[in-house]
Amino acid sequence: MLRYTFLFYLLIGNTISATEEKGGMPQLNPESFSSQIFWLTLLFITLFLINHYFFLPKIKNIRRKRDETIQSYLDEAKKLNDSFNSLVEKMNKEFEEVKNEQNALIKKTFDENKKIFDKKILEINNDFEDKKNKLNSDIDENKKMITNELPKLCVDLSDKLYEKIIGEKIKGSVSDFKKIIGDDK
Repeated sequence: MLRYTFLFYLLIGNTISATEEKGGMPQLNPESFSSQIFWLTLLFITLFLINHYFFLPKIKNIRRKRDETIQSYLDEAKKLNDSFNSLVEKMNKEFEEVKNEQNALIKKTFDENKKIFDKKILEINNDFEDKKNKLNSDIDENKKMITNELPKLCVDLSDKLYEKIIGEKIKGSVSDFKKIIGDDK
């Protein structure tokens, strides 16, 4: 680098010292316009060629790789999204199948339990009716027995009351009792 700097001062040193002696601003001196235009053109052409053939291909390559990477990520994301969606659809389908199976099983179990329940209710109702009929027949028998025994019981009770109240023992008859209540048949 030092060599290039030295060579630069050696070649341009005379020009710099000559322009300093003339006085004024060298950029505005019409004698230096041609050299300024030459160096300006040479510098811009050099910068353009370096940019065009060195930096621009690297930038294009980076951009192409970036676009390829983005596209590969987008393709991979699309594949993952499609597989995820198919997995979700499959899970929803399986869920619906299992839900339908469970609903059918629940309905079947409910129907079976309802049949058992109805059967038990029918048995309980039949048992209740049997017990009610038996109880009604027992009540009817007891009613008949009490109806048949009532005059005798009333006579015995009246005899005991008479004996307790008056102190005499007398024996009443059932036929007299029936005559009193008007049930003489």
